[in-house]
Amino acid sequence: MATNEELAAAQRAIVAALAQHASHNYRASSAVVNRINAEIDRLTRELALELGERLEPLSAAEVQAFLSGKYTTSSLKALKAALDGWAVALNQSIQAEWFVSATALAGYEAAYASNLMAKAFVGIAESGVTAAQAYNAAMAQPVLGQLVKSMLSSIAESTKVRVYASIRQGISSGQTNAEVIRALRGTQALKHQDGLLQITKNDASKVVRTARNHVANVAYQQTYQALGVQFVIWCSTLDGRTSFVCASRDGMRYRIDEPHPVPPAHPNCRSVLAPSFLDELIGNRPFVRALKVRGGYRINEEGNREARPASFRSIGDMTKKQREKAGLEVGQVSANTSYAKWFGDQDAAFQREWLGPARYDLYKKGGYSLERFVDPQGKQYNLDQLRARDEETFKQVFGE
Repeated sequence: MATNEELAAAQRAIVAALAQHASHNYRASSAVVNRINAEIDRLTRELALELGERLEPLSAAEVQAFLSGKYTTSSLKALKAALDGWAVALNQSIQAEWFVSATALAGYEAAYASNLMAKAFVGIAESGVTAAQAYNAAMAQPVLGQLVKSMLSSIAESTKVRVYASIRQGISSGQTNAEVIRALRGTQALKHQDGLLQITKNDASKVVRTARNHVANVAYQQTYQALGVQFVIWCSTLDGRTSFVCASRDGMRYRIDEPHPVPPAHPNCRSVLAPSFLDELIGNRPFVRALKVRGGYRINEEGNREARPASFRSIGDMTKKQREKAGLEVGQVSANTSYAKWFGDQDAAFQREWLGPARYDLYKKGGYSLERFVDPQGKQYNLDQLRARDEETFKQVFGE
């Protein structure tokens, strides 16, 4: 049996490696997102050409029928078939790319976790968890209440609804066919980022990154269990983009064979579960501290281009000037430092930006801990819900 010193050494090595791996793995998702975006671009070009051919010959009566959702002529039926077929092709492309990349990811993450344990403990056997086992387990388990396949399918489904709505809106407002198509695809001057289908790319990025985190953590858990690990600890990223729920769960320890929260806790979650051999994490973990920066534009739900609000940004998305303005600081702290402890050591400017003015006052003046800003399921409270929760507590405690 390993001594506490040996367990501490193993824990230190595993946490240091897993923290770096989680960061790199999140960035690796960009390659998959880029391939899906390339498919969206290809299909969008095809849609633009087909729409031009299908809209041009429509009579005034057929246009009115289309606006009413009626497809009574051969031309209208062909238009509907083209739009519906395009959505089917989009879904098939996304699902196909996902299957290939996610199966490979599941196998890699299971092997990575097994190798990590083998490097930390002499003589440990291989887990035997295969890519197919890890992938199938991930696809069978819900993530944020949905199965991954449904999450992926929703991208094309919601896109089809937006495309139909955009075409009808454009026609009814007197736009030319070229303008209708441009609203979908965007302009070349802005690299098509001002088109409605940019929302589809954003949706795909969010779903893929979230689902890949899910696959990785399922693969980890299966490997840990196969190797006899009994406890896991929730590890969140230490930076300004960390969510309230992940901040509140950071450092929480769970029995692996009992029901417990598993990342992702929200879309684009970067948290992971690390094996725990002692009561707390040992070693070092990285952190990134920076203030919010402005920059860039986004396409809103109405398809209009608008400036992005100030936000905590990924280091890779920040220019040198933005990094300087944000007061970027990168370093390491003890792995046993929870998000709450790390956050408490930051300056007032960073705390106020992350919490917002109202919650910051409660945190500083009201003595509220970070955990009090989320409910037991990890859902963020708004201030009215928080106030109602406290009133219920007062009634229970004081009988008022």
